[in-house]
Amino acid sequence: MLACAFPSWTQSGGLGAHPRPLDASNLGSRVMLGPDWLFSAGDNAEYASPEYDDSRWKTVSAGAPLLSYGNGTDRYAWYRIHVHVNFGLRNVAVEVQDVEGSCEIFANGVRLGAIGNMSSMGHVQDNLIFYDIPDGTIAPRGDLVIAIRFALNKSGPNGAGPSIPLHSDSVMLATRDSAERDASYAAAHQTLVPLMLSGLGLIVGMVALALYLAMRDQTEYAAIAVSLVAGGFQLADIVWYRLHGVTVRAFFFDTLWLGISNVALVEFVRLILRLRRARWLLGLQIAMFLGFFVLNLGELVHLSIYLLAAGYFLPSLIVLTALSFLLLRGLLGGNRDARVVLPAIAVVSFGNYWNSLAVISAIWHLPFHVARLPTFHFGTYQVIFWDVWDAIYFVTMLLFLVLRTVGIARKHARVAAEIEAARIVQQVLIPEDIPGVEGFRIESVYRPASEVGGDFFQIVPTTPGGVLIVIGDVSGKGMPAAMTVSLLAGTFRTLAHYTESPREILAAMNQRMLARSAGGFTTCLVLRADPDGTLVAANAGHLAPYADGRELALENGLPLGLSADSAYYETVLTLPPGSRLTLLTDGVVEARNAHRELFGFDRTRTISTQSAEQIAAAAQAFGQEDDITVLTLTFAPAEALHA
Repeated sequence: MLACAFPSWTQSGGLGAHPRPLDASNLGSRVMLGPDWLFSAGDNAEYASPEYDDSRWKTVSAGAPLLSYGNGTDRYAWYRIHVHVNFGLRNVAVEVQDVEGSCEIFANGVRLGAIGNMSSMGHVQDNLIFYDIPDGTIAPRGDLVIAIRFALNKSGPNGAGPSIPLHSDSVMLATRDSAERDASYAAAHQTLVPLMLSGLGLIVGMVALALYLAMRDQTEYAAIAVSLVAGGFQLADIVWYRLHGVTVRAFFFDTLWLGISNVALVEFVRLILRLRRARWLLGLQIAMFLGFFVLNLGELVHLSIYLLAAGYFLPSLIVLTALSFLLLRGLLGGNRDARVVLPAIAVVSFGNYWNSLAVISAIWHLPFHVARLPTFHFGTYQVIFWDVWDAIYFVTMLLFLVLRTVGIARKHARVAAEIEAARIVQQVLIPEDIPGVEGFRIESVYRPASEVGGDFFQIVPTTPGGVLIVIGDVSGKGMPAAMTVSLLAGTFRTLAHYTESPREILAAMNQRMLARSAGGFTTCLVLRADPDGTLVAANAGHLAPYADGRELALENGLPLGLSADSAYYETVLTLPPGSRLTLLTDGVVEARNAHRELFGFDRTRTISTQSAEQIAAAAQAFGQEDDITVLTLTFAPAEALHA
C-alpha cells in the first residue's frame, strides 16, 4: 500500500546511577528488568560472563537515546543487568519485545538466543518472544546476570546506530508458563488486525481479478487487482515480521510489495481517468519502484539515514501528490470514478505527509516535535492509523468495483435492449417470405455477422409482371445501422410506387441519406427485371451482380450519402430464358480463413452459379467476418415454373 511506516527516532533520556541487583526473589509471574541497565560500547566475549567486573560501566536508562551515551563509531554495544532470584528456580524465561537492532541475549554467560542476524544490522522486534533459561544456569546464591549484545546499525542518527535499541519495558523475567501465555496473547493482539486486513485486501483483489477475467476490456480491473493483491501480501509480510522480527529479507519483500502496489495504483488511476501513457507517468512509476529499494541497499551497505528516509518517503509523497492532482482534475471534469477514489487517496496523502514530517523532525533533531498519528484502542486491541487507512482503502476499492460493475451492467443492458430493438426492426425489414412473381424463381439468404447487421434487400413486384430489387450494405453496426436500413427500405418502397427507374430511385435515396448518414455511407444496387429478360440496373458503389458465372459490367456511381452531386446511370442488358442472376454483398468476397486469406473474387465467381444457400454456406465456412447476403434470380418461362 501507499501507507508507509518508519522507525521512530527520538532523543531523550540520560545517564543514571550504578544500580543494585534487581530483586526478583518473589518472581510470581514476571518482573520487568530495568529501567536502569549497565552499558558499554565495544565488544568482548567476557561481557556476557557473570564474573566480569562491570563496575566501571555507565548506568543508563532504557529508553534513552544512544547519542547521549557517547559510544562513537563502535559496531557493537552491551547492556547488562544484575538480578537476584531464589536459588534453584526452574522453568524461567526471558521475555523480549520492542527491540530495535540485531542482538544476542545471554544469561550468566549462556547464550539464550538472538534477534536478527548480527552480520546484518537492520532488525526490529515488535512482538513479544521468550527464551528459556536452562535449569542450573542460576548461580548458587541466586545471582543472575542478563546481558544483551547489540549490533549497531551505522545508518542510525549520525552513524551511531539505533536511536533507542532498548525500551523501558523491553526485557522481563518470567516463569515459562507466564511467558507462553504472554507470547500467545501478544501474537494474537499484534497480528490479528493486519492479518484481517491482509485477508480483506486479497479478497477484494481476487474479486477485481475475477471481474477482469470476465470483462477483459476493463483493464483498470487488472491494475487494481495487482495493487490490492500486492497490498495484501505486504500486510501478510507485516504479520510475519511481527512474529519473527524485521530482517533485511523481510524488509526486502515489504518494499517489493509496496513498489508493485504503488506502480499498479498509478496505472489504475491513469486508466480510470483515461489518460494516455505519458513518459512522465512511466518515469514516475519507475522512479518510485526503484526508490523503495534504496532502503534495502541502505540496510546492506549502511547508507546515511537521510538517504534512507528520502528513499522511503520521497517516492510515495511525489506519487500521492501527482495522483491527488490528477484525480481532482478528473473530478472537476466530471469523472465519476474519481469521486470514489479521490477521498481514499487524500486520506493516505495526509497520513504520509504527516508521518514524514514526524520522522524528519526526529532525524534532524528539530526544536519542535511532531507527534505520530494517533493509535486507536478497541478493548485490548490496538489499531494504528495505517490499519484504519488500509481498511478504508480496501472498502473504497470494493465500492469502486461494485459501482463500476453495476454501471457496466446497466450500460450492457441498454446496449442489449438497443440490439434487440434493432434486431426486431431488421427482422421486419428483411423479408423472410419472398413474394412469388410469375416468370421468376427468387432465393435469398441473410447471415448477419453479429446480432444486428448492416446489409439489406427488398423485392417489389412491378406492374408489367417484373420485379424491382434493391440490395445494399450500410457502414456501421447496431442500432444506427438498423435505423439507416429502415430509412432506406422505407424510402425504396415509397419510391417504387412512383417510379420503376433504378437511376431515379438511387438519386432519391442519395438525397435522403445526405442529412442522415452521420459520416457513414451505403453501397446500393437497384435492379429491375422484366419478364422478357430485360435487365435495367443502376449501381452506387456496390458489387456488380453475376449472370451465369460472369460478372456484369455496370455503370458505377458513388455510394449513397457522400455527395449531393452524385450521378447514377442505368445499364440495360438482356438475359436469355433460364439465366441465373446472383446479387451479393461484400461479406462473401471478404470472408477470411484462419491464415487471413480472403475468399476473393475468383472463388466468388466460381460458385456464383450455385444456389443462394450454397454460396452463403461456402463463404461462412471459409471464415465469416461481415454480414453475408445472397440473392439469386432465375429467369424461366411461366410453364416451366408451374411444372
